[in-house]
Amino acid sequence: MNSIFVRIYGGILVALLIIGALTWAGVDLVNDYRSLLYRERMAKGTFHLMADSYRGLDQPGREARSLELTRLFGAPVEVRTGSSLELSYREALHLDEQRVVLRGEPDGNAVTVLYPLPDADLYLRARLSRLSEQQARATARLVLDHLRDQPRARWDEVLVELNRQFGYPLVIQRQSSLELDGEQRRRLGRDEVVLSLSDSTRRDAGVRVLMPVDDGATDPRVLVMGPLHLFDQFPWQLLSIAGVLALLLVAVSTYLQVRPLQTRLRRLDRAVKRLGSGDLGAYADIPGNDPIGQVAATFNGMTAHIRRLIEAQRELTRAVSHELRTPVARLRFGLEMLADCESAEERRGKLNALDKDIDQLDRLIDEILTYARLEEGTPNIEFQPVMVRDICEQLAAELEDIRGDIAVEVAGATDLTLDGDPRYLHRILQNLVTNALRYASSRVRMTLSEEGDQVVLDVDDDGKGIPEHQRERVFKPFARLDKSRHRASGGYGLGLSIVKRIVDWHGGAIQVSESEWGGARFRVILPRHQQKQHVLGRRRGL
Repeated sequence: MNSIFVRIYGGILVALLIIGALTWAGVDLVNDYRSLLYRERMAKGTFHLMADSYRGLDQPGREARSLELTRLFGAPVEVRTGSSLELSYREALHLDEQRVVLRGEPDGNAVTVLYPLPDADLYLRARLSRLSEQQARATARLVLDHLRDQPRARWDEVLVELNRQFGYPLVIQRQSSLELDGEQRRRLGRDEVVLSLSDSTRRDAGVRVLMPVDDGATDPRVLVMGPLHLFDQFPWQLLSIAGVLALLLVAVSTYLQVRPLQTRLRRLDRAVKRLGSGDLGAYADIPGNDPIGQVAATFNGMTAHIRRLIEAQRELTRAVSHELRTPVARLRFGLEMLADCESAEERRGKLNALDKDIDQLDRLIDEILTYARLEEGTPNIEFQPVMVRDICEQLAAELEDIRGDIAVEVAGATDLTLDGDPRYLHRILQNLVTNALRYASSRVRMTLSEEGDQVVLDVDDDGKGIPEHQRERVFKPFARLDKSRHRASGGYGLGLSIVKRIVDWHGGAIQVSESEWGGARFRVILPRHQQKQHVLGRRRGL
């Protein structure tokens, strides 16, 4: 995946999916806990009054009270010991803190409620299948009975104490202060419990339980329980916290996606600044094949090329002056000798010698220009599929007239193709083979083979070979291992340097070793398929 956009977009999309799932799971987990607290809070006041009604009762009295509460609530109510309930550590801890314990049934259709009795090591146990209007009426009846057990002067004080136990408000109001319809007023007049629903379109809609306190009064007092709000799964506080956490996670995930790219861009920026300050050794250590990695590879190739150009310029400046001095000196000497020639025949001989020196000088300048063109930048290479065997056989035919007694052979694979420029590939083989012909005793061989995704071309001769310590030096411009013999052979020390540059531009490598006949072996390794990027950006792994 080399596209930065696809990488970042895909990473953020995956992060959003994970964050969404985590947020939903977190909200669901929080709601489970909130739902448990909500049910405990709703049941706490009712079971506090139920447990208080057992105060001072003996065993028969507790059993009778349990039957009365069972009829009142429409659900089984009983008193059990702690050992019979098999309490867990958490349940025992909550009961010791006077908290309601809720046990969900496996089928999810009912819940068992536990609450400690005040004056014995006993617990109230009730099994409720659902919240019903009967239970609301029963709770109101318990509250009113508890109030009536107290002097009327203490009712306000008792209500304050009860409000601490209930999860919803308990107040006594005059009926005239309540917004009731006619039917609700008539039912209150008949001493019935009334359920009043507030505006159901509002988010905080709730139910109030109304029960008359005074019978027959002109403006009777009414016990108002509630409003009892339904459980809100998505309150704004929870949504706000979940939203903020989700945004933070998105920000963190986005930062983690962008940070590696930012780090790599900073490395590239530092390398560019070093190069701008004149440090030609600047190197951008940025691996990868994405666009940033390719830019870094191109930058590294560019800096290496600049260093090579500067070094080549220095070598060329030193070498050209030396190489040009010899033919120019011969021309000057020839011209001086020409002035001393008396006969026409002798003069023609000197002129022929001068013409040869001029030809040699011309060839030297051509070689220098070719090498300089390859060094100055990317040559105009037109990559196309090339049958390497055809070039080898063409070259063998071209050398037929100048090879003398030395045999030129072509061996190996016959159907190998690679992406390259036929002109430059021909130049590689021509320079290597003509160089081999200078030093071979009787034979030169071109061998083609294949190694994975690479084409291997070996040029072997049976000459004296190249000493191992000088094998890298032969690729330097104007390098001569045997200066006198090299001049006699007509070379200038640029052929192998030109071969090295052409191989580099094709993304390959060239090696020198010993042939099986004891002479030199030049091995050229070229990729079969060219990478779709600038030649300076190639990572050479050959």
